[in-house]
Amino acid sequence: MGIKQWTLRSKVVLHIVVLGVLSAVILTVVYISTQRSVIYSLSREKAELVGNLMLDAVFLVKKCANVEDAEDKIHELVAATNDITHLRIVTTEGRVFASIHSDEQGELLPPDDLKSIKDMLARRTPNRIEFSGGATALRSLILVENKPACYACHAPAQKVNGFLEVTFDSRDTAALLRRSQWRGIFLALIALAVLTVIVLRLFDRLINRPISLLKNRMKEVQEGNLAVRLESRTDDEIGSLTKSFNIMVENLREANRKIEELYNQRIEKAEHLAAFGELAAGLAHEVKNPLSGMKGALEIIGQTVPPGDPHQEIYAEIRVQIDKIIAVIQDFLTYARPKPARFSLVPPGRFVEDAVRLAQTQIGGKDIKILFTPPPDPVPVRLDEDRMQEVVLNLLLNSIAAIEREGRIRIEETVDAGGLVLVLADDGAGIKASQVGQIFHPFFSTKKEGTGLGLSISKKTIDAHGGTIQVESREGQGTTFTIRIPLDRTDG
Repeated sequence: MGIKQWTLRSKVVLHIVVLGVLSAVILTVVYISTQRSVIYSLSREKAELVGNLMLDAVFLVKKCANVEDAEDKIHELVAATNDITHLRIVTTEGRVFASIHSDEQGELLPPDDLKSIKDMLARRTPNRIEFSGGATALRSLILVENKPACYACHAPAQKVNGFLEVTFDSRDTAALLRRSQWRGIFLALIALAVLTVIVLRLFDRLINRPISLLKNRMKEVQEGNLAVRLESRTDDEIGSLTKSFNIMVENLREANRKIEELYNQRIEKAEHLAAFGELAAGLAHEVKNPLSGMKGALEIIGQTVPPGDPHQEIYAEIRVQIDKIIAVIQDFLTYARPKPARFSLVPPGRFVEDAVRLAQTQIGGKDIKILFTPPPDPVPVRLDEDRMQEVVLNLLLNSIAAIEREGRIRIEETVDAGGLVLVLADDGAGIKASQVGQIFHPFFSTKKEGTGLGLSISKKTIDAHGGTIQVESREGQGTTFTIRIPLDRTDG
């Protein structure tokens, strides 16, 4: 599992540990460096002090020229000091004049030591203190200047008589340094542990607990409990978040109450409309049968009336009006009790061509041209051919009614991966902007003789195919309908 999937607590612990380790390392390095500097400084001061004491004891007793006396004095000083491991007197040429090791007398110093004394002579450096042997030995090299007390053995013109080299055992110092290092590491680990515990406690108290509580309450809200509330005890960001949570829950509760009220109203209205629709459908059915009988009776009566009788025209007009009433009733029954769609694979342009053929019989005396552009690749599509023909025919009849004398109706059909797209555009009177959003509502019509159910039935047919129908219209310029039907529609 990656770090992105970690809990907030785990991420905070990781960052605290990393920052704590870095802080502990920095503190340890600073502590050890400081301790080392202090210990080395004290060691150098000790070496310088002891070296000067040795210088006074050896070269101010006026025995500088007597090697045996000098070596005896050196041995006495070394025996009196436990820390001194090596002591010798070196000439300016780099040869051992006296030493606690008698076999070194007269030997020439190693090249590195010769380089050190030549550098001290050139710069007239009074002393040089350095560690050697892995910091287990501290060597002090002191330049011995020619003073009046030494004129008895050395020429006054000589500036430097030689060097006093004293080596101290610094193992105790190294052990002290190691103890200081371990002490620093131990203190750093303790500081890291204390810091981690304190920060975790603060995080758990100030952040983790409030967020966990908020998370649990949000889960309760998700499960439907809108009576949840959180107590805001602070004025910080967490307190502000708690107040926002309470406001959100209250808003959700109020919105839920309004939705329930609206839902109940809609259910009540739907039940009322359903009952009314069933009653009206039954009533329409009952009215349709007698009207059909009346129409048949009028046709029989019309046959018995002699030609030229003025009642012939009256009977004919009554039959026309009865046909209109029957058509309205049939539209109403179609809308109230739609037939289930029957899907099958059909050529995409066939139902449009059939609708165009029927619409041309309704043009009458108008000069209207219907131009149909079929799809270039007529791939069969799955749809209810009869009902889609009714949709196109209804749109064509509306366009014919919208054109006053002459005009054009263009139909373009395409089929691609997105589905079937049918665009029907006319240059008729158009629809008012205030009425565009209402044309698919039942019983809304812009025609005096219209029932207001044609476009409603068409939209229900398109919905049954899982498609959409859109309209764009400008008053006085024409109307365009765009129908889109997906290709993945299955039989149902």
